[in-house]
Amino acid sequence: TALNRSMSNSALEKAVRAKLENDPQLKEADLSVNADAERNEITLSGTVRSRAAREKAVELAKSAKPGVAVNDKIDVKPVS
Repeated sequence: TALNRSMSNSALEKAVRAKLENDPQLKEADLSVNADAERNEITLSGTVRSRAAREKAVELAKSAKPGVAVNDKIDVKPVS
């Protein structure tokens, strides 16, 4: 589709955010999404409560656009 071929940074960020916000575990997480559509990259940063949540965030970001590279800069800080 045309959407996958040329996506702006903001469109790519919105697509990733929409996926993260649909996940009950990640909705509460404080994650920021930065996209570089030209380089086909997404950088995720922020904090989640578990490694599983971090893996899920990366997986969801990758599913937002086929072939996109995800830079994982998410910190895991369990709630004590």
